[in-house]
Amino acid sequence: MRKGKRFFKAFVLAAAFCAMSAVPCTSHASAVDVPRAASDNTFATASRINMGDTLNGSITETKDYNNYQFQLDSAGCITLNMTAYMRYYCIRIYETDGTEIWYTDSNEWNETVGYRRDEYNIYLEKGTYYIQINGYRREDYDKVTGEYTCRTSFTSSGVTNREDDNSFADANNITIGDKIVGQISANDDFDTYKFTLSQVGCVKLEMTSYMKYYGIKLFNSDGEQVWYSNQNEWNETVGYRGDTYDLYLEKGTYYLQVDGYRVYDWDKATGRYVCNTSFTASGVSFDGDDNDFRTAKQISWNKTYVGQISENDDFDNYIFNVSKDQTVAIDITSYMQYYSIKIFDADGKEIWDTHYNEWNSNVGYRKDSQNVVLSAGKYYLQINGYRVYDWDKSTGKYVFSVSSLSQTNCNHDYSSKWVDATYFEKGYRLYTCEKCGKKYKDDYVAKRQLDQGSISSWYSSAGKGKIYLRWYTISDASGYQIRYCKKKSMKSGVKVMTVKGQRKYKKTISKLSRRKRYYVQVRAYKKSGKKTVYGKWSQKYMLKTK
Repeated sequence: MRKGKRFFKAFVLAAAFCAMSAVPCTSHASAVDVPRAASDNTFATASRINMGDTLNGSITETKDYNNYQFQLDSAGCITLNMTAYMRYYCIRIYETDGTEIWYTDSNEWNETVGYRRDEYNIYLEKGTYYIQINGYRREDYDKVTGEYTCRTSFTSSGVTNREDDNSFADANNITIGDKIVGQISANDDFDTYKFTLSQVGCVKLEMTSYMKYYGIKLFNSDGEQVWYSNQNEWNETVGYRGDTYDLYLEKGTYYLQVDGYRVYDWDKATGRYVCNTSFTASGVSFDGDDNDFRTAKQISWNKTYVGQISENDDFDNYIFNVSKDQTVAIDITSYMQYYSIKIFDADGKEIWDTHYNEWNSNVGYRKDSQNVVLSAGKYYLQINGYRVYDWDKSTGKYVFSVSSLSQTNCNHDYSSKWVDATYFEKGYRLYTCEKCGKKYKDDYVAKRQLDQGSISSWYSSAGKGKIYLRWYTISDASGYQIRYCKKKSMKSGVKVMTVKGQRKYKKTISKLSRRKRYYVQVRAYKKSGKKTVYGKWSQKYMLKTK
């Protein structure tokens, strides 16, 4: 179907305007049949009906139109269930001044069954209307005749707004926190609402639209558009669409406008919508105009400030002083999808800016410490919500502070070097921040190990109770240990001797019992300060003294 504003044929309108004093019927359902009337070809002679009536009529060779007058006590949806026994038919709806506000497309029957059935849902404001049924084919006014039956019904939309709210002057006054129930009708293009914010913060709109598509626009008190929704088409399967919008705004007065237009071609949809509104203050440290350097706000070191980039606020500017040449840390937590920081000198020349900083969408914020080297002097700090490469803008709250660089607020820039493993410490990669000196280690490898001891020769001289022992030297050793015992298990009665010096390779073990078996082992050790590490014991060797 199409909706538009067309006018009845001139000869019909002339008669209609002569009889606008006809008594209107209400929208209360009477559930009765309205029979064919002999003289309802004009608005003046229109049959008065109530929504709920069934219209039984016919188009004849001498009768071109049937007109019906009805009244709605509230905004809502009228439903027309049409069964036409004509080859084609057309239905039109007019306001009392003769303005056409809705009409059907050409509706041709199914020739096999000899009729056509259709259902129409037409959203209208409260008021008096005329329904006209005819047998004309719309594109060429070819006329057919026949009978029809049209069942009517009405469902109120329960709107909370005044219906004459198409302009800012007639806007409905609301308080954020209110629930808005509205309707875009065939004869109503916009619903306009006016509200005032006493604080900077976020207005949340939770929109449920029962229209095929809808649009929302936001204007400031000067009538300038500061925000609009994208094209929002419903889910046809469920018959509605739900969306949530977080609008960050400066304090002031605003106009909210809801319409049923599709953005790219201005095709219009009608229907009911429900919008829940709420507000959360951002608790900003400063409000008011700070969009240029002349109105920049003075900030102090080591103090936390809260700001907001709004739909109608592109930049926040601050002034700070640096007492000496140093690296300055700007700590920021941004609740915007992306943000940018710029620093300007006292002459307004940009000297530094951040790279592209996008939030983590899973947590809804981004936290950074930005570091910049500055000389003593006065500087302007500017925060905005623009994405660097395409100037796409995001809005939201941010928290920041300015302070001297420390290991806790440094945006670290690490260099690294490899530290080899020793016999006492693991090897690792050492990272050192070039800005603040902070260090850390990772990529550990195991400590070095001394080689296992190894005996090269041994023997005993007759009648002396001695063992002459030799071993292979081990590089990096500080010396060697020798242990010997009469028991192979070496769990008790073990004696240990120490031989200092890496190059030492022999030792005589004296004062041993003659003609006894002894088990002997050797190992290397390395000493550094008070720390000592040992290699593995050599294989056990058995020797009998003489």
